[in-house]
Amino acid sequence: MNRASVWIRWMVLVLLLVACAPASNTQNRPTRTDRSVISAEELQAANQNDVCSVVELLRPQWLRPRGISSINQRESVKVYLDDSLVGGPESLRQISTRSVSSIRFLDGLEATQRWGLDHGLGAIQVFTRRN
Repeated sequence: MNRASVWIRWMVLVLLLVACAPASNTQNRPTRTDRSVISAEELQAANQNDVCSVVELLRPQWLRPRGISSINQRESVKVYLDDSLVGGPESLRQISTRSVSSIRFLDGLEATQRWGLDHGLGAIQVFTRRN
């Protein structure tokens, strides 16, 4: 047997093994939650009255300071209700969970690309329900 013949037989064997391998069963795998989003289901399950309590319970790292991003002033995470700036993290206490469909965290780069400078520590965007 020459080398080409041996190589072809090995390739056929590998192809047969790959073709006969069982397909992966993705239905039994647990779903991975997106750590940058709090879904409507998570909001409901948290059973809290205001958005700040939900974030503190489910994603406390969103509220943790990540260091100083400006020499001149202390910066904090910005909060947006839909697309309107409402303030810093303390403003989350004023937003009732009953009106919220989801909450999303944008890191500093994403927030800066979307809303401009002064978002180095990121932003929390709260989406309200549309009736």
